[in-house]
Amino acid sequence: MNEVTLAMESYHLILRDFGLEEDSEIGEAKIAFDWLEEYLTKQINYLLDHDFNRLLNALYRIDISESKMKELLQFSQGDEIARNIAKAIIERERQKVITRQQFRST
Repeated sequence: MNEVTLAMESYHLILRDFGLEEDSEIGEAKIAFDWLEEYLTKQINYLLDHDFNRLLNALYRIDISESKMKELLQFSQGDEIARNIAKAIIERERQKVITRQQFRST
């Protein structure tokens, strides 16, 4: 699976888990892991400030452990928190996509 496809499938999982609508102006060419990190960091910053429970629910659905979340909150500086959470989410969603692809192939 190439990186663009992997990033695109991760993007769709993130949209579903956060209950977000797909932006019709975002084309497949724009979807890359760097872009996804920026996009998700903005979403997480908003949720940290305005709807922390929604963030926690999404993290639960994504399967980010409570201990991992506590670690991220404890050891990240203020402006790094959202980015570090975004990286953890992307890594977890990426793992899910790869695992699903492996099971489809067998």
